[in-house]
Amino acid sequence: MMKIWSQIKLVIFAVMPLALISCAQPQSQLPEYSQSLTEKEQSIQNQLFADSYLNTYIPFSNLGTDILFKASELCEQEDRIFGLGLILANEHSAFEKIREEVNNSLDLGPKLKIVSTGKDTPAARAGMLAGDTILEINGNQVNGGKDAYQNYAKQISNEFQEKYTIKVLRNGEFKNFDVKSEERCRFNFVVDLDNNTFNAFANGEIMVFSLRMAKWLMTDETGAAIVFAHELGHNANKHVQDKMDNAAAGALLGLLFGVYVGLPQDMMEVGMDIGASAYSVEYENEADYLSMYILALSGYDLDKAVEFWRRFAIEVPNSIYSTGGSHPSTSERFLRMEATIKEIKNKIEMNQPLTPSYKKS
Repeated sequence: MMKIWSQIKLVIFAVMPLALISCAQPQSQLPEYSQSLTEKEQSIQNQLFADSYLNTYIPFSNLGTDILFKASELCEQEDRIFGLGLILANEHSAFEKIREEVNNSLDLGPKLKIVSTGKDTPAARAGMLAGDTILEINGNQVNGGKDAYQNYAKQISNEFQEKYTIKVLRNGEFKNFDVKSEERCRFNFVVDLDNNTFNAFANGEIMVFSLRMAKWLMTDETGAAIVFAHELGHNANKHVQDKMDNAAAGALLGLLFGVYVGLPQDMMEVGMDIGASAYSVEYENEADYLSMYILALSGYDLDKAVEFWRRFAIEVPNSIYSTGGSHPSTSERFLRMEATIKEIKNKIEMNQPLTPSYKKS
């Protein structure tokens, strides 16, 4: 049998080239093609993509950094830290795929350079600017290289409010700035390189936004603030931990049932999935609710916020009638947002603190 199969393979390999030659082929005489020029064009296009990323990331990071400070009182005390509002980078910081291009655009070297400061953070109010190179903190040198950010972080306390004198290099001149740290929500954020998917999520520690989502959001600053605040709401309300606890409870119940029916592993996995998805819509509604309070504390005009879910529905029309999934429909979210805005305005008129009207159990 093996001998027959070997003979068949020999026939196939002999006949296939002849068959391919006899196939129809393109008839045009194409201009001469250069692989080296193609590689050069690839570099040009990758630089354009990197610049497009930066044109989205930098204003998005300014917006997000401001919100983390403005909304700190809505994060639990254990989820607050002290910070200056500096987003820093050096030649080792960017995503590897666009690192060289980002380094070219921002003129990054071994020393840390400010990428953004927010508009109303301690660093911004002190006069620090994007492009400043960090040299010293309170007279102590900030090292460059792969461990530059770790060296910087060791000199900035996130547990206590402190005042720092930071020496920078700006346009060939040395400048010193006195900056006092302030409280902020501890959660950081990332804009990834996914320019195809319309997505954002929180994992309990950070908020992640696809580049495609961030680009669309930044066409309207209020819309960007809404989605940033929504993901912050998930982390502030510890929804990820709640879902993990629900999944563990579901897995246990599934295991017990599985032992009874003789399918322990299968039923445990089913129970875990059911537990993890429990109250998903309710968690989304709660994050939406908190996001409006975050926007109010951050100084946004809530009257401009209400149209967001209509804009989103145009981009993702399936969301209009979303039922039985993990998210409420955009029509429901629009009406809930209107009700929340009315609640907040009433509190402002009555001079009440902007504290959400619910208690976590």
